[in-house]
Formats: sequence, C-alpha cells, structure tokens
Amino acid sequence: MTLEAEHVVGTLLTLATTYGLRIIGAIALLIAGWMASRMLHRVIERLCSRIRNMDRTLVLFLANAARYAALAFTFVAVLTTFGIATTSFIAAFGAIGLAVGLALQGTLSHFAAGIMLVVFRPFHIGDQIATGGVEGTIVIVNVFYSELEAPDGVRIVIPNGKLWGEIVTVARHSGTDVRRSPLKTARL
Repeated sequence: MTLEAEHVVGTLLTLATTYGLRIIGAIALLIAGWMASRMLHRVIERLCSRIRNMDRTLVLFLANAARYAALAFTFVAVLTTFGIATTSFIAAFGAIGLAVGLALQGTLSHFAAGIMLVVFRPFHIGDQIATGGVEGTIVIVNVFYSELEAPDGVRIVIPNGKLWGEIVTVARHSGTDVRRSPLKTARL
C-alpha cells in the first residue's frame, strides 16, 4: 500500500470510529424517541379516556401534542449528539415559525378558536346550533373546523373562527327529536 492510500484508510477509520458511534447513537436515540412518543400518545389517550365527560377531540389533541413535543425533543437531542449548536437552530426555527405564523394568520385564528371551543365547550356533539345563517346538529368539532348536519341531511363545514366570533344559538340534544326551548343564545 502506498503512503497516500494508508493515509486515506487511516482517515476513513478515524472518521468511522468518531462518527460511526455517533451515527449509531443517533439512530438508537431516534428509535427510542419514536417509540417513547408513541407510548406517550397511548398513555395520555388511556388516561384521558378514563375521565367520564372528557371530549374525544380534546383527548386526541392532548395526545398528539405530547407526541409531537416528544418527537421535537428527540430531534434536538439527535442534533446535539452530532455537536450541532441547537440554540441557533431553535432560534432559526422560531424565526421560521414567526414567518409562517404571519402567513397563516387566518388559519391560526381558526386553530386558536378550535382550542377555545374544545376547552370551553359552549356546545357539544349532538347539540343543535344556528349561526351565520346556517343551522344543524354538531357532528364534529375539530381543531380547525366544525361540521354540522343540516335538517335536510347536508353536511356543513364551518371554520372555527366563525363559530367563536359569531352569535351561536344552542339547543341541547335531549335524546328526542323535539327541540327544547327557550334556546340559549350566547356571544362567543
């Protein structure tokens, strides 16, 4: 072997021992973080489902938020194993988040309204509501939008920002087809 080839092999062996262990550690950390995030999701879902009157939408929201937080923590930990300064990386993500937030201002207002609807629950699935010229029975309250089923069977999708910022008339579902009165009217 020539001197140059020995130098190349030596350099490759040094790189393999230095970064090979880091790569193996990073892969192990990714696998462990992924498994931990899935387990955390399941644990939160089970714990929240034991609470009697907890809305399914809130359960899924909390479980998914915990899972993605664990995945973000895992990603930052993997970057740290390679010696990448995560403080500047997180600051760059913050700046990107601000730019995306400004670009998605309307969508984020629907998201915030969805969180408010899930937390304060001014109406529930099965309630009959009327707002903004439409009326129907609440079928789904999602984080970004809610779905109503109109009396004629048509499905109506309403952005949560509209539901949170408009006057909504709510008739609680009583288990029969007869509407209770008087209807509760609230400014949300």
